[in-house]
Amino acid sequence: MSFRTHPSYVRLNERLSAVRLNKRITAGIGAALVLTGAATGTAVALTGGSDSTPTAAASSSVSAQADARASSDAASRSEQRTALDAQAAAKAAADAKAKAAAAAAQAKAQAEAKAQAAAKAAADAKAKAAAAAAQAKAQAEAKAKAQAAAQAQAAAQAKAQAEAKAKAAAAAAAAAKARAAAATPTYANNLDGWIAQARAVLAAHGDKVPSADAIRARAMTESSGNPNAENHWDSNQALYGGTYGLLQTIEPTFQTYSLPGHKNIMNPVDSIIAGVRYANATYGDFTNIAYTKSGY
Repeated sequence: MSFRTHPSYVRLNERLSAVRLNKRITAGIGAALVLTGAATGTAVALTGGSDSTPTAAASSSVSAQADARASSDAASRSEQRTALDAQAAAKAAADAKAKAAAAAAQAKAQAEAKAQAAAKAAADAKAKAAAAAAQAKAQAEAKAKAQAAAQAQAAAQAKAQAEAKAKAAAAAAAAAKARAAAATPTYANNLDGWIAQARAVLAAHGDKVPSADAIRARAMTESSGNPNAENHWDSNQALYGGTYGLLQTIEPTFQTYSLPGHKNIMNPVDSIIAGVRYANATYGDFTNIAYTKSGY
């Protein structure tokens, strides 16, 4: 693994080297000056140009040399401490900066991971909600479809039942009509037919029913068998406005002895019904007057 020295460290080392060089030069010059002074003193002492003794001069020179050396050593140690302190401070600053960068990078990575996890959780929740919504929609559509199918089936069944019921009712009505038609006799539109129909109505009502011959005889006496006969010449004309119909009854008598549904005095069947019921009530039996020639 290779290491690159930070440019600030290089400039710092260059400045420290210059300082050390300057201090060494200064110390050397000082030492030279001390030596020069000592030599001068020695020369003066030898030549007798000074009052000091040679021993004192030599001692002074040695002392000066020692002081210069001590000063140089102190300066050198100070330079070393200064350089070491600067290196330690630079290293501490670099370590702090690297630690801060690592912490920032870690925090950034953690934040990015947290953001990614949150985004993934949100996407998962959204996908889950979409799936749940799709499932609920599908279930609702299936339920609605099933309900619609059930309703359609029920409607079709009800329609079929109603049609079958209507068809059965129509068939029953047709059968009843056919039975009624078969049970209802058909009467001829003549004297015999009128007599036969009147006798059937009287029997159904519970009245005493005379024979067809008796009714025919009385009809021939009263109107010669003419259902449209009217009599306006006898006493009934003045009292009741005449006599009418097949059996020649007056209006009050007809209204009293006619039956519901048979209220037409000019109808031959209705006339027979009223005349028979009147004679039964008045004479005890229609037969008692059926064959007489006088009025009844």
